Amino acid sequence: MKLIDISLNNLLRKKGRTFFLVSGLAIGIGAAVAMTSVGDAMNREVMHALDEFGANILVLPASEGLPLSYGGLTVSAVNAGGRELTTNDVERIRAIKNRENISTIAPKLLVQTAFRDTKVLLAGVDFKAERRLKKWWRVAAGTAPGENGEALIGNDFAAQLHIAPGDVIDVRGGKLRVSGVLAPTGSQDDGLIFVDLQWVQKTFRKGNSISLIELSALCSGCPIEDIVGQVNNALPGARAVAVKETVELKMQAMHYFHKFSLGISALLLIVAGMIIFFAMTASVKERVQEIGLFRAIGFRTGHIIRVLLVEAFIVSLLAGIGGYLIGIISPRFVAPYLMNTYNLTFEFDPVLAAGALACSVLVGLLASIYPALRAGRLDPVEALKTL
Repeated sequence: MKLIDISLNNLLRKKGRTFFLVSGLAIGIGAAVAMTSVGDAMNREVMHALDEFGANILVLPASEGLPLSYGGLTVSAVNAGGRELTTNDVERIRAIKNRENISTIAPKLLVQTAFRDTKVLLAGVDFKAERRLKKWWRVAAGTAPGENGEALIGNDFAAQLHIAPGDVIDVRGGKLRVSGVLAPTGSQDDGLIFVDLQWVQKTFRKGNSISLIELSALCSGCPIEDIVGQVNNALPGARAVAVKETVELKMQAMHYFHKFSLGISALLLIVAGMIIFFAMTASVKERVQEIGLFRAIGFRTGHIIRVLLVEAFIVSLLAGIGGYLIGIISPRFVAPYLMNTYNLTFEFDPVLAAGALACSVLVGLLASIYPALRAGRLDPVEALKTL
């Protein structure tokens, strides 16, 4: 207790030096916390943005035959010994173990038909699920389909065949009212006709058959391979395929921001440690007489070391608290100006708070060990000669 009193009295007596030590380490800790907070916030934002890329798991029937292309994927219309997919399979997918990791299930029935002597691909979809899956969809003209018998057509399809919202088109004897035209997407959607799934099943006498199911499981750390295995087990004869490029892009983006923030934070902590080291070394030189007096009145080497380490601990603890507050407050004011294209949200992380305090104390103590040992080894006779 006596050693703590000596350390506190010295810190209060040397207010200028104490403020310099606390502020130097607090800035380093604050910058590290800010970088980590911004990195985590950017990671969440990037993951949210990647969620808008669409499906990352495709469920297909084991079939071959007439090739129909959808989004770069060849979809077969003729079954060859496997099982056909049906709308009942959607419910089976919703019952798998990792169903909570699946955000959207979008079944599709793709049929090839003719319109004005032009072969076109008709996509029967669940519009609610499709719009959740394809958040980039924008209706350039007209409105989104609101009832059965309405169609949403791609931009290229509308331009080439001169179709506008409100037109009625005849598809295999069924009348479809064009409710809207999609804005260009740069994908195969630009050349498709999107219609309600049940309308396509009824018009083309497909029963409850579907061509494929798209799943969106785009969340940080989702067990994609586990989901694929569970879907395959739930739907014997069908096959679930993970879109590897999308999954790997998500994981790379997540690890990139995490490693970047950790690397910058480590560099800042090293700089903060160097500040503490040089400041404590200078402090030992300034306190040669004081240390000599301590030794003269009976203080041992261990006592001197503990006095300086207690000072370092108090300084580091204060710096950790101040640095954490700086690190969580400053990004809220700076980020909107420097990264206004990101809608960053910052959340309280108790692990980050505990880590900031622990790192601050660890850096402060490690940087103070050598100066403390040097002070403890001072020759009391030589120190007293400076009086």
